[in-house]
Amino acid sequence: MKLNFVKTRFYFFAVSTILMISSIILLLIPPALVPGIDFSSGTTMLLSSENRFQQSELRKLFNDLNHPEARIQTSQTVDGFQYLIRTKELEVPQDAFTYSGSVANDNKAISAPQKIEKIGTLIAGGIGDTKEIIFLRGLLDPKQSLLQFACDYQLGIIEYEIPRDTVLDVVLEPDQQCGAQLSGQTFTILYEDKLVFIIASDGRDYTAFKQEQIISSGLGERSEIEQAIYNQFGEFQLLEFSSVSPIVSNIAVRNASIAVIIATFFIMAYIAYAFSEMPKPFRYALAAIVALIHDIVIVIGIFSILGKLWDFEVNLMVITALLTILGFSVHDSIVVFDRIRENINRNPLNNFIDNVNTALIETLARSLNTSITLLLTIMTLLFIGGATIREFLVTMLIGVIIGTYSSIAIAAQFLVSWEAGDFDRIRQKVRFRKAT
Repeated sequence: MKLNFVKTRFYFFAVSTILMISSIILLLIPPALVPGIDFSSGTTMLLSSENRFQQSELRKLFNDLNHPEARIQTSQTVDGFQYLIRTKELEVPQDAFTYSGSVANDNKAISAPQKIEKIGTLIAGGIGDTKEIIFLRGLLDPKQSLLQFACDYQLGIIEYEIPRDTVLDVVLEPDQQCGAQLSGQTFTILYEDKLVFIIASDGRDYTAFKQEQIISSGLGERSEIEQAIYNQFGEFQLLEFSSVSPIVSNIAVRNASIAVIIATFFIMAYIAYAFSEMPKPFRYALAAIVALIHDIVIVIGIFSILGKLWDFEVNLMVITALLTILGFSVHDSIVVFDRIRENINRNPLNNFIDNVNTALIETLARSLNTSITLLLTIMTLLFIGGATIREFLVTMLIGVIIGTYSSIAIAAQFLVSWEAGDFDRIRQKVRFRKAT
């Protein structure tokens, strides 16, 4: 039995109308959306740790630091756990270095000398050998540095001859990339205030010091928060720190709105031009835009309920995903429209409704295969990705599903209803009721 998508178009319209009205109602209930830092002034910190922080304890810590508004999201990664923390804009001094993007705590001036730190101890004398005198050597090549990993140190002159079992201060461990053979690896040693190296096979019982995390001072509230987290939970890595002022957030809102509007007009103009040889080409453009509005309203409505229940934020990554969804939805609609054009040229005697239904059937498998493949990729990234791209992936996931549905149930069906006079009949009924 041949599928008839066109016959069930009113059911599709009913489902979409319910979804859109529900989305609008959700947006009318405050908060409509949870704005991310890109659209509201504030500060975002992304922390990573091998240990799991209790979210209740982390929230209490921020309450004690006079930030009860802090919102905390936890996600598990391959290397441990990530914590996305959003607060109001932190008070940071003018001369503090504020990061946007990947950050680290080891800020070094270019001209500053490199600091030498002892990272462990090594006992002179290899396991299983009988050497009583161990050699500590310097470098032959002046371009090499004992503070940088290298697998090709040339045997330099002997700087020191030390007795077996001497405890040595290590400042650089062997590089595992140099291979498993100890004869190809070296320890950099600080001996009598001079850097030398020892062949790894000439040492034993290496013991590494526990490295304490250094929190940068002079960064205002940021330093206080980092120090408090470190004191309570231990070591962590600051992956991202960004702060947006109200002026920047207002500009971001304006630019995002302009981007969506401009993209919509360009899409409509392109479709009208692409189908200019068809009768009433503007209908194709308008049908695609109706499908786009349908997709955006439903996606934003779903984000509204996600924000109310799970604090999902709308940020620039969400806008990026929405623009991607616009392109994906239009692409699916154009594929269907193009097949409609081919069917009309191939079977001009068939009525428009039959040609549209045939086009929907012919493109159904392609649309589903493309969407399912993309959904599998997105879901994989959702499982292995971090908190920073979660909003983008969730938006893409919802948008792909809604976009695939609209290309079948909205865009092409809108053309059919227009051609069949459904909208004219609805207007006549409305006028009749007003007249009576």
